[in-house]
Amino acid sequence: MKLSKRDWIINIENAASRVAAKYGKTVVDSVFRRYGAHSINDLASCYYSEVFADLEQIAND
Repeated sequence: MKLSKRDWIINIENAASRVAAKYGKTVVDSVFRRYGAHSINDLASCYYSEVFADLEQIAND
């Protein structure tokens, strides 16, 4: 099943919230910066799956 843009954004925001609660917002910001973005708002959609995977990995560590 292919996720819609809205679904990706929701998933990324949820993972980012978990990472921020556990490690702080600077860790979330560093993930976005790796992909040339400051937040979900300026993240290129081609990176949604990578950013989500990175955030999930950090959240589950």
